[in-house]
Amino acid sequence: MQQESFSSLKNDVNSRAQQLINGLLGNKEYNQEEVQQWTAHLSEEIVKTLKELNSNFKYCVSCIILQKGDAGMHMSSTCFWDSNLDGSVAIKWENNSMHCIVNIYGIAF
Repeated sequence: MQQESFSSLKNDVNSRAQQLINGLLGNKEYNQEEVQQWTAHLSEEIVKTLKELNSNFKYCVSCIILQKGDAGMHMSSTCFWDSNLDGSVAIKWENNSMHCIVNIYGIAF
C-alpha cells in the first residue's frame, strides 16, 4: 500500500488553516497582551485539525504575528526530507493591524 504524499493534502491543509486563522484573528486588533496566547492557540488548533485530516504525518506548525508598521522581516527555513512524501505550506494573512505568517510542515512516518 502506497502512502499518501503531503502534496496531495496541500489544498485541504491551506483551506483549513485559513479558516482557523480567520476564525481566531478575523475581527481582532493587534494586542501585545494577547498575541502570545493567539499564536499558541492557533498552532495547537492547526495541528489538531491536521491530525484529524490525516494522521499519517507528523506536523510542525510555526506561527508569527506581527503588528503592522514600517519594520521589515525576512525569514527562511530549509528541511532535509523525502520530497516525494513530505512537504510544507506557508500562509500569509493580514488585517488592518497585523500580519500573521503560518508555516506548516508535514513529515510522513
